Amino acid sequence: MSKLTKHERYNILIDEFNKREDKILDIYDEQLRERLQGKSPKTIQRYFEEFMNEHNSIVEVEGRKRKTYKLINPIDLFIETFEHFEDLGWLFSMAQDADPSIFKELEEYTKDSKHIYQFKNTPFEDTKTLEEKETFKRLKDAVKNREYRKITFKGSVEDNLKCLKMIYMENNWYIAYVNSKDKLLFGRVSFIERVDYASNVGKFQPSSVSNQLEFLKNIQNSMTLYGKEKKITKIKALPYIAKYFDEGMKLRLSSQKFIKKLKDGSVIFTLEYTQPMEILPLIQSWMPNLLILEPEELKEQYIKKLQRTIQNMQ
Repeated sequence: MSKLTKHERYNILIDEFNKREDKILDIYDEQLRERLQGKSPKTIQRYFEEFMNEHNSIVEVEGRKRKTYKLINPIDLFIETFEHFEDLGWLFSMAQDADPSIFKELEEYTKDSKHIYQFKNTPFEDTKTLEEKETFKRLKDAVKNREYRKITFKGSVEDNLKCLKMIYMENNWYIAYVNSKDKLLFGRVSFIERVDYASNVGKFQPSSVSNQLEFLKNIQNSMTLYGKEKKITKIKALPYIAKYFDEGMKLRLSSQKFIKKLKDGSVIFTLEYTQPMEILPLIQSWMPNLLILEPEELKEQYIKKLQRTIQNMQ
């Protein structure tokens, strides 16, 4: 029987915590001891104390004859560990299996500028493969240390970039960065060929990108443009799919707002956008049951897009 790694021990402890409704474990717990290869209560106590020294989310329960511990905030522990360890694949697997609801909190929690990562949806991309790539590690270090980087994309090279966040959205990892013109952009990590130190040696001040960091809190997807005024479109969902856009249903985009339900069962809602490509893919994915009511300009652009699609199929 191979010796459990620190990561594996962590996985087991959190998994067992989450199996208990009260999130409480003691060092004599039979199921826990069995999963920890029959370790003695004294050794298991050391495991608990090991994690207590690194995180604030496990606390000792006072007044118990047996050493007893409680998991008080799984999301804090998840984020702390996520940013501490290099091996991310096991952590996603643990959270998905033990407490899938944890991902629902990730988006709001990681908006704060202090975090290296930011999430817009549940991570399903092959994180294990990505983390083994030097580019992922170098980007993470750049964000953590607020250092400039030179990034080689497929077809272009950009120097002196300020790396702000590793963002997970649309089932892919992106690096949010600011270029020399103070423009905020998103680069798909899997499309990056190389990450090097920039010619501008040193660190940048968070205050120099405060506007961009604030903007990141409310991005809709990778097509949201920084510095562009938001426009509003009114959309009609026909009766066949109206229930998916009804009031109280899951939002397809964060700016989605229910307006009213018509007598025929159709639903009217609005979306905000900084450029057409920010919302047109959603509309097209539900064609022909989502209709653009306004503005006329967006409707015309969508019609041209559909016409080009038809022409390409002939």
